[in-house]
Amino acid sequence: MTAASSLAAPFLLRGRTTTRSNRARHSIRVRRTKGEPGGNPTQRQGRPRPPSYLHTAEVADILHVSPKTVSRWAKEGRLPFLKTLGGHRRYPAAEIRQLANELQVRPMA
Repeated sequence: MTAASSLAAPFLLRGRTTTRSNRARHSIRVRRTKGEPGGNPTQRQGRPRPPSYLHTAEVADILHVSPKTVSRWAKEGRLPFLKTLGGHRRYPAAEIRQLANELQVRPMA
């Protein structure tokens, strides 16, 4: 090992050593602790499933518009949403998917 390469190696190891985002690391950790989606069917009986919520970008993909448009529609009252403690909007998945189905253009035959 040369002097130049021994100086470069510690520099390369400092800081982030992965390109994964914090969200990706968190979601992997959550999946590992909770197991398969839906869990054990015997444990799920009798308990209603909590409603799922979508991020602005996910709603934009479903409705085929930009995330800015989704935020504007929510602000205008056109889309239902909840605000998190951090001030981010979350949209109820069932209502957004129902709206997308209603807005879908069906071909006339």
